[in-house]
Amino acid sequence: MRADMFKVIVERPRWGASHASSPKLKRTKDFTIKHIGHKRHASENTPYRKSLNENLAPLVRFLRSRLGQPWDNVFSEICKCLDTGSTVKMHVRSHLEDFVLIRISIGRNGEWMHEGTVLGAQRFRFRRPIFFVDPIDGILKEKALLAERLPSANLAMMGGRS
Repeated sequence: MRADMFKVIVERPRWGASHASSPKLKRTKDFTIKHIGHKRHASENTPYRKSLNENLAPLVRFLRSRLGQPWDNVFSEICKCLDTGSTVKMHVRSHLEDFVLIRISIGRNGEWMHEGTVLGAQRFRFRRPIFFVDPIDGILKEKALLAERLPSANLAMMGGRS
């Protein structure tokens, strides 16, 4: 992993910059207001606010380049460059779970579970994970292979669907 990976991911212009008009009181909707703050003006007079614009494609490319390797080795390489001493680096590390199903466990009946629910029976968050860590061998794999790796207990829980 590049030593400056956190800069590559985070340093990008913020989305929504300069979309609010000038905060002049004559342009407000309510003429009884004598003073308006910048945050209030921006929230009332813009269709959307500024937000962070993270370029997470380098992180995905790095993970894709490490497919087939043990997750412990991949994660230790990530931790080497993105240590816990910086808030920005910790934020980048927090995005790992957006792309990788990390904590897959094996249930009592042999089914694979993620965060307490049987895999295949739940909907994922906004960013769908595209990789997973195989709970049997600990190897980082593409999520497309997950359906064929699921044990028969998962298929029985899903009602026989594949």
